[in-house]
Amino acid sequence: MKNSILSKGLCAAAAIAVTVTGFAASASAQSRITRTVEVSYADLDLTSADGQETLDGRIKGAVRQVCGGYNSKSLRDMADHKGCVQEAKMSAKRAKVQLIARAEAGTLGTSTVVIGGN
Repeated sequence: MKNSILSKGLCAAAAIAVTVTGFAASASAQSRITRTVEVSYADLDLTSADGQETLDGRIKGAVRQVCGGYNSKSLRDMADHKGCVQEAKMSAKRAKVQLIARAEAGTLGTSTVVIGGN
């Protein structure tokens, strides 16, 4: 009987710990700030290789701006930075594909694109 009560107590404590950890992780994800940078392409011919190459360079700079630096002695900072870079690069890749397609179709409207990351 005593073991049964102890087991139930441990299970309850474990369930509470898992629940609290889940709430903490979800709160942490919600409190993250998304940073963005606008990249201008008004002066570029995005239908040319040179224009696309110049846009790539601007995007790389924007990713560095969005994600900033990190403390190389902190595993958490390194992981956060890596996640930010991956997210910003994916954001940029999607934007670039759309921009080039619109440029080739002759429907390129605005002159900047927003690159973002967490």
